[in-house]
Amino acid sequence: MLGNQGLTAAKFDTNIRALRGTVMGLPVSNLSTESDFYVGLPSGFNVVPTGVLSQDVVEPGYPLTSELWLDPNTSNPINGSTPPSPFVSQGRAWGLVVSAAEAEVIAADTTIQAEDDVVIADATGRVTSVRNVTTGNTAYVVGKAKYPATAVNQRIRIQVSLRQEKV
Repeated sequence: MLGNQGLTAAKFDTNIRALRGTVMGLPVSNLSTESDFYVGLPSGFNVVPTGVLSQDVVEPGYPLTSELWLDPNTSNPINGSTPPSPFVSQGRAWGLVVSAAEAEVIAADTTIQAEDDVVIADATGRVTSVRNVTTGNTAYVVGKAKYPATAVNQRIRIQVSLRQEKV
């Protein structure tokens, strides 16, 4: 993550792994309170984003490289997988970028062009172009892409500006 950032702390509502650049959504299991702010992986396409995870949340010793998206042992997405005991991510505070001149997110596809607004693509917290939202619907925008996505699961840079708009 780079640039001037608006950061906040949020607790995971479930015990999961998640990578830096994952767009988090509203909680599923634990509701936020006045003193605790909970987030979880998004429930699906174009749902309300709560911020972009600012660090990798995996257990110590997990074989992680900066471009890894699939678990090297299972070929399943890392996001949403359960870490082994004794590591627990649930209920711990993690950093979320809620506004920034520049941050990294994970592209779900290659539809994203430079200057496109991006929305949540799926339940793993990746993003896709607002072009995939049906005209006339509300888009829950995460931010604006600085460069196009040229590969699935590629990290791309965006300007984070959480908002909603009619497409």
